Amino acid sequence: MIFKWSTWGNKSQINILLYPSVISFQKWFGKNHSYLLFTDNIEGLSKQTLDLLEVHLFEEYDSVYNIESNATWKKWCPTPRIDITQTEFYIDSDVFLLKNPIEILDFLDNSELKYCILDEFKGEKWQHGYMSNIAADSTPFVNAGLFIQKAGNEITSELTELFRWWSKNVPAYQQTHHDEQGALAIVLTKYFLNNELLVLPKDKYAIISKYQNVEIESLENIVMMHSTYPNHPAFYRFKSEISRILAIEL
Repeated sequence: MIFKWSTWGNKSQINILLYPSVISFQKWFGKNHSYLLFTDNIEGLSKQTLDLLEVHLFEEYDSVYNIESNATWKKWCPTPRIDITQTEFYIDSDVFLLKNPIEILDFLDNSELKYCILDEFKGEKWQHGYMSNIAADSTPFVNAGLFIQKAGNEITSELTELFRWWSKNVPAYQQTHHDEQGALAIVLTKYFLNNELLVLPKDKYAIISKYQNVEIESLENIVMMHSTYPNHPAFYRFKSEISRILAIEL
């Protein structure tokens, strides 16, 4: 299997988050997989973090996704599929796997399911970004902090078609941080309707931020935490608990 992270821009906070994120997946899935980092540069990333990962620079690839924008298209650089013969995990650096992910393991064993993704805290139009203008009523409100595609399945052509439409039709002043997530949700709609997409339960695979799930006081019942913007406050709030669970010093 392949576990992939993508980072760009200022690495000062990314470095703090990325190390425990990678460690958390290695803890439950083991180290005998490919753990990859695609990035614009390694400046600011510690040797401790880099030693966990096989590093690739964006500049090594002629990728349409290597663009500057308000949307997070760079997470797909160089391509939405690295090796179709393997199951691939695309992971944000602020996602932490804290317990044995039984639901994901069941997904991997279920031949009828093709893709897996996080649920959104609430289903709201802004979570699709500008792409809400072309989303269907049936388009799921999903969170792209974790996306898994099983071996033999891919969304490359569909996502790239939407990316090219976005590039042509959405001016910079209308771009939002969630446009890429909205495009992914649109692509996944048919798989959602065909029961080929697993949307992980939001009570166990929780988005925690300044505004979301603020009542959670402990990670005791949380399998995976997506500690989102602004400024990833949940990571710092639960830092000592994460450190204890992963048996690392943070």
